[in-house]
Amino acid sequence: MNRMRFVLFFLVLILPFWSGCDTGLGPLFESSGFSGVIHFKNWPSADSVQDLRIVAFEQYPADSSGIFVSLLTGHAAVYSADLSSKGSLPKFVDATPYEFTTKNGINLQVKQYNYVVIAQKYGPNAFTDWQPAGVYTITPGTFNPSPVRVLLHHIIPHIDIDVDFQNPPPKPWR
Repeated sequence: MNRMRFVLFFLVLILPFWSGCDTGLGPLFESSGFSGVIHFKNWPSADSVQDLRIVAFEQYPADSSGIFVSLLTGHAAVYSADLSSKGSLPKFVDATPYEFTTKNGINLQVKQYNYVVIAQKYGPNAFTDWQPAGVYTITPGTFNPSPVRVLLHHIIPHIDIDVDFQNPPPKPWR
C-alpha cells in the first residue's frame, strides 16, 4: 500500500512537468503577416524603377496626399522596415518570394488590409513619384483589389501579386 502511494505521489508530482510546453525557451511572440510570390514581366528601363515596395492599405487611398497620412497614422504598412534603397524588392527578376510580417515591416498590424499593392518609385521625389505596379487580386486579369486579413501569430500564404510594367493598375487617385 505504501508503495502504491509513493508511485501515485511521484506521478502527481512529475505529471505537470512532463506534459508542459514543448517549445522550451522559444519566443513568446510569433510573427503575424502574409507571404507569397511576386511575378514580374515587361521590365522598363532601369532609371524608371528606382524602388519597389509592398504597401498594404486599410482603405483604398482616395488621393496621393492621403498615402503618407495613412502611413503615419498606422492605417497603412510598408515592406520592408529598411527604408533605404537596400530595402527595395529585387529588380529585374522574373519572380521573388516575400514574407511581410510584423517583424520586418513598418506598421503591419493584425487587421484587414483592403488594398495591397506593389508601389514603384519612378522619379527622384520620394513623396510624389510613386505609382502602383501591381495589386493583389483573386480575380485574374483584373485590378479589383482583394482584402488580406492579417491574423494573430499566423503568416497567411499565397498572397501572390502579378506585376506587368506595360499594363499597370490605375492609380486610385487622380
